[in-house]
Amino acid sequence: MTKRNDIAWLPLNSLRAFAAVHETGSVGTAADTLKVTHGAVSQHLRGLEDRLQRKLFTRSGNRLVMLPEATELADNLLRNFRAIAGDIEQFRRDDNILNITVTPHFAQYWLLPRLGEFLQRHPEIDLRINADATVHDLAQSDFDAAVRHGDGSWPEVNCERLLESMDVVVAAPSLLESVSVQTPQELTKLPWILDEDRDIEMSKWFEDHGLAHRAHKRITRLPSALTLAAALDGHGVAWLPQVYAAPYLTSGRLVQLLSDDRWPAQNTRHYYLCWVDSKNRPSFRTFRQWIRGQLAG
Repeated sequence: MTKRNDIAWLPLNSLRAFAAVHETGSVGTAADTLKVTHGAVSQHLRGLEDRLQRKLFTRSGNRLVMLPEATELADNLLRNFRAIAGDIEQFRRDDNILNITVTPHFAQYWLLPRLGEFLQRHPEIDLRINADATVHDLAQSDFDAAVRHGDGSWPEVNCERLLESMDVVVAAPSLLESVSVQTPQELTKLPWILDEDRDIEMSKWFEDHGLAHRAHKRITRLPSALTLAAALDGHGVAWLPQVYAAPYLTSGRLVQLLSDDRWPAQNTRHYYLCWVDSKNRPSFRTFRQWIRGQLAG
């Protein structure tokens, strides 16, 4: 007698059609997704009901409506099908391909200036970098690892702190020629360049220093990768991670304002290297070892 948990018993095509209908919301769209006919999907659904000896749908006019208990089954099937697809993709991929997603600031001001050294040392690794502020699901996406900015408490993800994210208030010398800034309140005399990806943090800084956004002469919000460039060009005061501003403070292209401000010490958001155990492959371990060496040096 065939056991119900045997692989041979599973009606895989019918289960795939059932999950596709749940995911897309209709038989027709599911048929397009699976590249089969509308009738084929309908036949699979009827066959699945016969195999399970349970109703999965009710009819409302010309529409099929999935029953609540069937919806739970479909959710589980989708999750497992996606996991299987991820395992197959992981097996299929070349082990030397390393797909990393990083924040725009980290990509432009820390990683790219050092990238040539990594590529020269490890020509066998095909490194692919995506730079955006989105927190991608590392378990389900194509990304092998990420550099994220936050508190390091992302569930089901390994996180290793890379950089302390102390922030500094900076401006180009040309912006300060006719203005003396000794207190936070005097910053309202100057235009500001704000990182649109860190608006909540910046608002907190303003509030803790008794300032309101509306009190400022002008505030311009820009993507992360443009804030430092705008500050260097003298378009406004910027609030930047010290690690990115440091070379320009040393060269004199930027001046740090409120250097005695202790607020940054309260910051709990830093830069982390993140990965999941299922993607801890040799190419990632090589990259992780390299990036740790760069930070130690």
